[in-house]
Amino acid sequence: MKPFAVIRCAAALTASSLVLAGCGSSTNSGGSKNSGKVTIGVSFDLLNAIRQAERSAIEKSAEAAGYEVVFSVADKDAQKQTSQIQDMIHTRQVDAVIAIAQDGQQIASSIALAKARKVPFIAVDRAVADTADTTFQITGDPVTDGTLAAAEFTGAARTEPLKVLELLGALTDQNAIGRRDGFNAALKGSPKVTVVSRVPTNWDPSEALDATSNALQKNPSINAIFVPSDFLLPSVQSALTSAGRLAPVGDPEHVFVVTIDGDQNGCEAVRQKTIDADIATPVGEFGEQAVGAIATALEGKTVAPRTVRSKGLPLNQANHATTSARVWGCGA
Repeated sequence: MKPFAVIRCAAALTASSLVLAGCGSSTNSGGSKNSGKVTIGVSFDLLNAIRQAERSAIEKSAEAAGYEVVFSVADKDAQKQTSQIQDMIHTRQVDAVIAIAQDGQQIASSIALAKARKVPFIAVDRAVADTADTTFQITGDPVTDGTLAAAEFTGAARTEPLKVLELLGALTDQNAIGRRDGFNAALKGSPKVTVVSRVPTNWDPSEALDATSNALQKNPSINAIFVPSDFLLPSVQSALTSAGRLAPVGDPEHVFVVTIDGDQNGCEAVRQKTIDADIATPVGEFGEQAVGAIATALEGKTVAPRTVRSKGLPLNQANHATTSARVWGCGA
């Protein structure tokens, strides 16, 4: 155990009784200060397909570095996440924290606590408001990902004009906002691609199903859909099926679909030719760089650069054979 961790242990003994009452339930696994290993507290907002891949990437990199992991999931509850991170720092006395914030603003108190306790804090996947006090932040590049998605639409529109249904993620999420903004900015001046309907989903599959079904009914001319996350893709495909419009690529009735993430659903849909492209998030890079930043910080060195954005990898019908092996969801 590093000297600063011992100091924190002593300090935590007097504070632990104050925070235990506020600690929410969690799904914790692994990690023990009794082992003498560096322990990383990992806090996720939720646990879906991409989060499972991000967790695996972190745990793989941690194992390679000889670190242990304590994991908690907040079930989309920002207050629960705050309590869980308090527990990690005060009670479990972790040496570092990696978090995917449920709320980029509310997590500021957890970042401040980590700074006060001299615990490196790493933000992953979702940007946080308080980057001044984070040790390192690595996210996707949502604006670029939206731009890459738009390029798929403009390429397809060379042979047929597209009338697009654009689904929107939760507009409290920077990933959703960035993907929307990048997509729409890239389509400006494109005469053959027209967004005819924009509908919110709040990252809710039920809302995505209803929104897609209603849009297809109100505007039968829609022949393309932008889905901002693979998380919503099953709902979109269900709506297309109900409308009798889930036709494969190459069929005259095919609805052109592009999504973002690169999960198992997206990979399989590209392989089965029911969608045209998926912009895959580099989740493996997230875990590797996050754990690398912790190693640097625990050596007393400054992590540089402190903020990294990693753009997605386009997976489409033209490059599937050569690119799918590099997409995290295709091998899952």
